[in-house]
Amino acid sequence: MFSHGRLVAVAQFFTDKIEDYWHILYPLNSPDKRADDPYLYFYDTSRKATDYQGPFSPEGLYLFQGYDGKHHLHALELAQYALACWQAWRTTNEDVWVERAMRHCDWLVAHQESDGAWRITHKNPRYAQLPDPWASSLAQAFGISALVRAYRYTGNERYLISAKRAAAFLERDTEQGGVKRAFEQGKKHFTVYEEYPLPTLNGVLNGHISALLALYEVKSYDAHLARIWDQRAREFPALLGLYDSGFWLYYALDGNLASGFYMRYTITQLYALQTLGVPLQDPIKRFVRYRDSRLCQIRALRGKLKGAG
Repeated sequence: MFSHGRLVAVAQFFTDKIEDYWHILYPLNSPDKRADDPYLYFYDTSRKATDYQGPFSPEGLYLFQGYDGKHHLHALELAQYALACWQAWRTTNEDVWVERAMRHCDWLVAHQESDGAWRITHKNPRYAQLPDPWASSLAQAFGISALVRAYRYTGNERYLISAKRAAAFLERDTEQGGVKRAFEQGKKHFTVYEEYPLPTLNGVLNGHISALLALYEVKSYDAHLARIWDQRAREFPALLGLYDSGFWLYYALDGNLASGFYMRYTITQLYALQTLGVPLQDPIKRFVRYRDSRLCQIRALRGKLKGAG
């Protein structure tokens, strides 16, 4: 029997009308709206804050219910919640969300390691081969974007310094405990920021895109980071081609097909990248066609249920 979460995951192969807290389909914020409001993100993640019904620590920090059933201070989830609180402030106009955003941004600054990383001790058993503790491009990305907003709000340089250090860490190779992995395929060279820096190539697509979006947000404050953004943005269309199965997107380069949720979410991210000048019109059209084809939906769901790419 499917649990509620699994039913939602299955339904989202076929519709965007069904959601739960772990499968929120965020609406895009237009470039015009973002230009008018510097606290808006590329898509509206506010419900990740406003819909949260779980517990907080005695200090008022978001607690993630882990795979062991216990609650954890989890850097990735804390960073995501911080960013969502900034969005909730803009959607509700309630200052309580600024207070929560700043509380979580202060935690990020206080717990950032000397190399710029936020490392995580709790693991998904599926990724048991991760280092102990492990860094994630997704944690770095959400942390960067949350801290940039804290800097815009306060003018306090410590938030910007932390954001820039977190962005610089994205360029640390996985062999040195970082998240950047260079690899070759078909005699072509590629680079991906690993959400899960396993011993071998994984390359989760949404984690890499989130890192690119974060680089874009911080690049105006640092010329070196601007050059990195330019390079990764130029490389991205060719990299994206590796994720095209011919009927669906791969979630990662290990051959794992995207769920319905991640198919829809990643297309939203691609639209966001396109607004930043990355030439993605043709692949977006193709992926939208896959997403909306009943044949492709069924084929992807069957592949997902079989656990095959």
